[in-house]
Amino acid sequence: MQQCLRFFMVIAASLTLHGCIGVGAWTLGSRVETSDRPKVDQTRGAIDVRQVGHEGAIKTAAQLRAQWGEPNDVTQGEDGTEEWIYKTEGLRWAGMVLYVVILPLPAMVPVGSQYVSFLVHDGRIESATRADWTFKAGAYCGFFGITYGGLGCGTGTFEEKVQ
Repeated sequence: MQQCLRFFMVIAASLTLHGCIGVGAWTLGSRVETSDRPKVDQTRGAIDVRQVGHEGAIKTAAQLRAQWGEPNDVTQGEDGTEEWIYKTEGLRWAGMVLYVVILPLPAMVPVGSQYVSFLVHDGRIESATRADWTFKAGAYCGFFGITYGGLGCGTGTFEEKVQ
């Protein structure tokens, strides 16, 4: 009976693991990306600055206000532009994550809020900026799941994989 219970405890514990065994370290930091032709979604805060907006996408200040509502903050520029800032959920983080055997050890601090901002001029969206956080660079050795490349060792930046 004791061995059967121990066997089930080991199985239950192994199911809670996330599939990573090894050592590694990753840095985190703020990411601010800007585009003069962003893909703006109908949902407040959803924007893709790496893809070009399609026909029928939000392109004017009136369309943006109708879909996303009032911005959290509006800043007037000297040249007649306005910056509309929409806060999104969450914080931007900076720091480092150490990974030892199966245990991630985060050492991070919040450095600001996540947001999306639009530069508006004469009722048209001139550009959009997204500020959030991302993994910057890291090194690892071990098994880090199918998603992160499986078994092996490596170093690099996450920017390399995105582009």
